Amino acid sequence: MYSKSRIIESYNLKRNQLINIDKFIQEIIIYNKHTNIVGKSTLLRPWQNHVLDSIQITNHIKNKKSSILDMGTGAGLPGIILSIAGHSNVSLIDSNFKKIKFIRHINETLDLKMKIHLKRIENLKNIKFDILVSRALDNLSNLFFYSQYFLKKKTVLIFLKGKTVKQEVEQAKIRWNFFYEIHKSQSDKRGSVLVIEDLIKKYD
Repeated sequence: MYSKSRIIESYNLKRNQLINIDKFIQEIIIYNKHTNIVGKSTLLRPWQNHVLDSIQITNHIKNKKSSILDMGTGAGLPGIILSIAGHSNVSLIDSNFKKIKFIRHINETLDLKMKIHLKRIENLKNIKFDILVSRALDNLSNLFFYSQYFLKKKTVLIFLKGKTVKQEVEQAKIRWNFFYEIHKSQSDKRGSVLVIEDLIKKYD
């Protein structure tokens, strides 16, 4: 298990980044009292359950200027953590107004300059991204369906997945060709970080 201090050391977080992460967590706790945006039990260990879970994605992103889309961002995870960690071109999308209202508040409060979209993923048109990320949004086949609208030739997909990741990969292979690597999650022994490249839909 990673302690807060170990996460800070492992990811070389600066003082201003620590301040912003702690502010973000406090804002989640306050907002969650009237609007459920994360599971209450996850706030018992927010650095483990939310910060580490999100920031481990940075291990798989080489360029901090890469354009990133957080699909179905919910409370802004992992997108807000990526932005705080220094990724300068982060977009977040969700169709839930209350969650997007919260994210806009965080964006302004922490001066993160993220791009925020209140709409369904399939309704975001004519934008391509270098990196697509998602956390607990949907099964892999459906994630690929959403992702196809945003692919460049070298787009990398990084999804935080649970214990069913291998079954989801096999199911997705029915309709999609792709190269993948499964990395063990640092935040959850049952979880994985799934990295996908060269996603192409098979002919029907």
